[in-house]
Amino acid sequence: MDIAKFVFDAIDVAFDKRFNKYFYIEGADDVVITKDVLYSYADTKTCLLDYYYVPKKKGLYPVIFNIHGGGFMAGGKEYRRALCTWYAVDGLFVINVDYGLCPSCHFPTPILHLVEALNWVVKNAKRLRLDLSRMAVCGDSAGGYYAAMLAAITQSEQMQKAFKVKTKAKFSAAILNCGLYDIHESLNRRMLLDLNKKIFTSYTGIEESEFSEYKYKDFCSPLPFITDGFPPTFIIYAERDIFCGGQAEHMIKELEKNDIYYESYHSVSMRRNHCFSLDWANREAKEVNALLKDFVGKMVDGTLPRRQSETDICIRECEKA
Repeated sequence: MDIAKFVFDAIDVAFDKRFNKYFYIEGADDVVITKDVLYSYADTKTCLLDYYYVPKKKGLYPVIFNIHGGGFMAGGKEYRRALCTWYAVDGLFVINVDYGLCPSCHFPTPILHLVEALNWVVKNAKRLRLDLSRMAVCGDSAGGYYAAMLAAITQSEQMQKAFKVKTKAKFSAAILNCGLYDIHESLNRRMLLDLNKKIFTSYTGIEESEFSEYKYKDFCSPLPFITDGFPPTFIIYAERDIFCGGQAEHMIKELEKNDIYYESYHSVSMRRNHCFSLDWANREAKEVNALLKDFVGKMVDGTLPRRQSETDICIRECEKA
């Protein structure tokens, strides 16, 4: 048995009721959900997406492109039902994507899947009445990593060349929730059951000792590719995160270096740990989700700044014990 996969599978099952089943959102009954749409023939069992929206007679929908977490080797779009519904009732069209999981799919296969899903959105934008000028990429945990990677890829010819992909899509915002942004660097931390080392080997298909010769060693982190073209970002993190501790700080450093506007919120309590915002009912979750809703609202109405230097309202340190 793969102990790492077992742990992340167990987390999704254990928290499903708290994250989804016991949570009712006002207006949820108006949300239409289309499930298991094939976006690529690369893997007809894996390359599926759902979309959520509230029907309206006129106008285009702003878009959320959501990527679920699960330690790179577990999880599924079905575990983000409440999150997608929460966005949809506010008038957004939510694309909720599955992608290849390791160890069946090593890096960069999941990246290729997600680029294809994004290109599917572009191809179907007219039919679905999507406003691609108002589109945010969103992800939690491993999904936060993929969201950052995808945001970087859309504005980096170098990355597109390395992965042999093309996309014309651009994001207006990125929402990164307790993400892992440098897989190799994470090996420097102690983690229960050595999960970080197991994830690294399962995801890349190599041992750490082989990394210096790894074909994608310069392309498996989004951090070196954050430029002034990276979208305004909302970062959620737990200061004492048992899985991704210290990772958000690396991301924030790069955003500041490139004058990218960002807002952030982090918990300091051990009780409000990895992806605490998805728990909905706790105080910190309510606070951060209210801030997130405001951030997305600014993207929708076109008032979201692109540069830190353009504003003095950047939320840097919303610490809550």
